[in-house]
Amino acid sequence: MDAANRGWIYRAQVGPEADGVEVLAYHVARFRHSNEGAWRASIELGRVLVNGKPTTAEARLCAGDELEFHRPPWDEPDAPAEFAIEFEDEHVLVVSKPAGLQVLPAGPFLARTLLEHVRASTPSRAHAAPAHRLGRGTSGLIVFGKSSLARSSLARQFRELVPRKTYLAWVEGRELPTSFAARQPIARVPHGPLEIHVAAASGKPSLTRVRVLARSGVQSLVDAQPITGRPDQIRIHLAAAGAPIVGDPLFGPGGTPKSDAPPGEGGYLLHSSALAFRHPATDAWVKRHSLPSWVASGGAG
Repeated sequence: MDAANRGWIYRAQVGPEADGVEVLAYHVARFRHSNEGAWRASIELGRVLVNGKPTTAEARLCAGDELEFHRPPWDEPDAPAEFAIEFEDEHVLVVSKPAGLQVLPAGPFLARTLLEHVRASTPSRAHAAPAHRLGRGTSGLIVFGKSSLARSSLARQFRELVPRKTYLAWVEGRELPTSFAARQPIARVPHGPLEIHVAAASGKPSLTRVRVLARSGVQSLVDAQPITGRPDQIRIHLAAAGAPIVGDPLFGPGGTPKSDAPPGEGGYLLHSSALAFRHPATDAWVKRHSLPSWVASGGAG
C-alpha cells in the first residue's frame, strides 16, 4: 500500500459557547494537535471552510456555523495490514486484529486502519462497521456488522452491555489476589495536545473483573472481563491495582500516566481473547476464542 492516503475532510459545528470567537482562536483552542502557526497557514491556504466557503483567521464565528478542515493527503506510519477471519455470514464478521493496527481513522491513520482493510477486502464487506473498539496496541477479537440489521442490533447490544468480553494480559507483579473486582472511576483529562482517560475519583463508575491464571517470576497472566466499557479501562484498572500491563508505555501504578507517551502507543501485551454476542438474525449466541502468540509460546518474553 502507498504511504500517502487520499486526504480527509473533518467536520464540526460551532456551539453556543463559541459564538463570536475568531476562526483562528477557535481552532487553536479546540483542535490542539496543531499549533497556531499551522492553523493560520491552513486558513490562508483555504483548507478551513465556514458554511462551505473559505474564511480568514480573524472572521468571527456564529453558533451553528458548519466548519470543514480539508486535510491534504499525508504519509501514514507503517502498520500491519493482515487480519484473521474468525466467523462470517451475511450479517456478521468477527476478525482477530494484530497489535499495532488502529480500528478507525484518527490521528495519523486513515487508510491504514482495520476498517479500511475490512471494507476493501471483498464487496460483501463494503459497508461493514465495528460494533466496539480495541486500542491500536491491543490485539484480538472484534465484531463488525455487515447488514443494517446487524449494525443496529450490535449497537444496541453493546449499549445494553449484553456481549461478554474477556481479555488476556501479562502484568507486572505476582502479588495480586487470585481474583478481584477493580472499581476505580475513570475520567478524561488533558495529556499534552490530546486527552486521555485515567483513574480519577471524579470519573465515571467502572468495573473490571480480574482473575490470575498463572504466575511466572515477577509477572502474572490474568484474564480481565470489562463489565463497563470505558476507553482503556483494562489498562487503567490493572495499573491502578499495582499491576500495569507488561510493555505499557503510558499507564503506571495508580492508573495514571507514567510518561508523555501518546495514547495509541503500543508494545503492551493485551489481547481480546473471548467474545460472545447474540446473533442479530437468529438471537443465538455466537462465541469465539483466540489466543495470542505470547500465551501460546508460554510467556511474556
